[in-house]
Amino acid sequence: MKDNITICIDIGGSHLTAASLKKEGKQYFPIKEMQGDVNSAASRDIILAQWDQIIQSVWNREHEKIDAMIVSIPGPFDYENGICLMDGMHKYQSLLQMDIKSHFMKQYGVYGENIKFINDAKAFLLGELYHHNLQDKRIAGLSIGTGLGSAFYTDKQVSDLNYGSAPFRTGIAEDFISTRGILSHLKQNGTDGIAHIKALVDNEKLIQERTAAFSFLAEALVDFIKLHILTLKPEGLILGGSIAKSHHLFLPAVQKEINMPIYVASFNSWNLFLGLATSLSL
Repeated sequence: MKDNITICIDIGGSHLTAASLKKEGKQYFPIKEMQGDVNSAASRDIILAQWDQIIQSVWNREHEKIDAMIVSIPGPFDYENGICLMDGMHKYQSLLQMDIKSHFMKQYGVYGENIKFINDAKAFLLGELYHHNLQDKRIAGLSIGTGLGSAFYTDKQVSDLNYGSAPFRTGIAEDFISTRGILSHLKQNGTDGIAHIKALVDNEKLIQERTAAFSFLAEALVDFIKLHILTLKPEGLILGGSIAKSHHLFLPAVQKEINMPIYVASFNSWNLFLGLATSLSL
């Protein structure tokens, strides 16, 4: 008899990470994880072949049966029906209007009701709730990187806040709290030519610029949290995304102004997958 497993998938703009897990009692346990590059600008056939190669690498077809699949994928996406709606997003254009759920049903023999799609910001929050053991609290999540992802968890339900496009200062939140926002601030103040935040953090010749950048981010985060997050009455906030890896450069200043526990993401993909799998029974 084959073992029943759950497959969790995290689809990004340039990669896909897949993991297999086994349920024992009420707990899920890791089996295997694999990440691979994906050319999201390629044709539909090439993208699906790249996806399937990675997914199949964590599945032992001879000894395992896929009982359920849960897929983290960015929007726009019809999460209920599994239809890709990404149009003009510079990724997965060839999958526009494709029924991805049906593809997975056919490719892996999984019933449609056992395939669940979830927004990537919500998936991030589920993973960190699992890691920090916060499933009984009201928790907001912010993912700061290329853009600003936001989600909120309460009463065993997680919702996408979409606060990246929320009104903020002279524009929207993502204009300030993101890689683009930080580099734009530096450029306006005479520092140009920095490609990304990692270059700013790693270059010891840019101490003054780094200090200015993260002071700008801290002030923007404080204003944003007061304006949009505290109104939700959360019991805590989790920060993730690539910029949160440099939390020591801005979080102390934020925490001085915000009287609420602020947690830093684990940056461990297994927490994401364990959180996704556990969400099946929430």
